[in-house]
Amino acid sequence: MLRILFFFFFVSFVSLEAQGAADTSLSAQELLARLDREMDFGKGLVKGTYVLIRRNGTSETWKINRFFNGEDALLLFDRKGRGLESKLLTKDEGENVFFFNVLSAKLFRKTDDEKYESLMGTGFFYVDLSGYSYQANYNPLVNADLEIGGEVYYRVSLKPILPYFYKKLVLLVGKKDLKPYRVDFHDRDGILFKTLNLKYGPVKVKEVSGKVEEIQKASRLEMLDLNTGSITVWEIQEVDKSVNPDPSLFAVDNLSR
Repeated sequence: MLRILFFFFFVSFVSLEAQGAADTSLSAQELLARLDREMDFGKGLVKGTYVLIRRNGTSETWKINRFFNGEDALLLFDRKGRGLESKLLTKDEGENVFFFNVLSAKLFRKTDDEKYESLMGTGFFYVDLSGYSYQANYNPLVNADLEIGGEVYYRVSLKPILPYFYKKLVLLVGKKDLKPYRVDFHDRDGILFKTLNLKYGPVKVKEVSGKVEEIQKASRLEMLDLNTGSITVWEIQEVDKSVNPDPSLFAVDNLSR
């Protein structure tokens, strides 16, 4: 009888332990899903600015337009006084990445480790702007909470499924509002070398119907590069979902046109 009771107790304990692990896994996935949702503005055209601020105080500013059709994205970088300078084309949710330098008329295909190169000397790598899914490329694990300035955050470690340059990412999500606020990037040696801060604010969104409204969104993405001391800011100002990009926009052969 005692053996039977012990057996049922053991089975119940293992079952609860497994359930707890499953709950933690689901929680980690849900927290990671929130990051993907904040980085996703849907199909159409996203307008904003892209600013590189160097340690010595000098800066460069581009107007950035991002066209997206659901799987492919085309980012156009336009600088005042110079016009269109470069194009970044990402296809198949970031699987294939192409960069066209308009000034030199040179086309580059970025593969594997090359996706982890700096885009135009900024803190964002090609992969960071490729539109790839964090959920599809990282395994999340919830760690102990972290308190900063009186605010408590969920701390989620993200291990890449296919490791290239990033060995680990650490995501911070507010416990009160469940919004992602920071992503820490660690290099292949496990050293923290850059941090992405998400700032929230109103973004003007034009729907397919033509209706315009303001929504609260992660509208300012600030990437701090600890190696160079530079800060790169991508600020989203307007989203036009009524724009239906022509398929020819996402053709590699058309980048040079």
